[in-house]
Amino acid sequence: MSAPAHDRLFGSGILFQHAKEDVVMPSEYYTRRVGKRLTYLIAYDKGEYFIERDGQMKKAVPDAVATGIDPDEATPSLMRRLAIGDIESLNGMDE
Repeated sequence: MSAPAHDRLFGSGILFQHAKEDVVMPSEYYTRRVGKRLTYLIAYDKGEYFIERDGQMKKAVPDAVATGIDPDEATPSLMRRLAIGDIESLNGMDE
């Protein structure tokens, strides 16, 4: 098993090394409602989100523009909802 994509849990968020800078992002665990019902770790912030399971990065969306969302509309709440949608539909990742 590879090392986790994040450096360590930090309060209610995750400390990521992002562009050579430490960034604490809000995070939460989410369990898929169908299929194998696996639990994923979501880290999200304005304009970006990361999905990890068992210490392996499953999907990274580091830029809202890449998803076609206006950066001004890419709130942390929206990024969280998009991550959950990707988990439920297995969009761009395997279970």
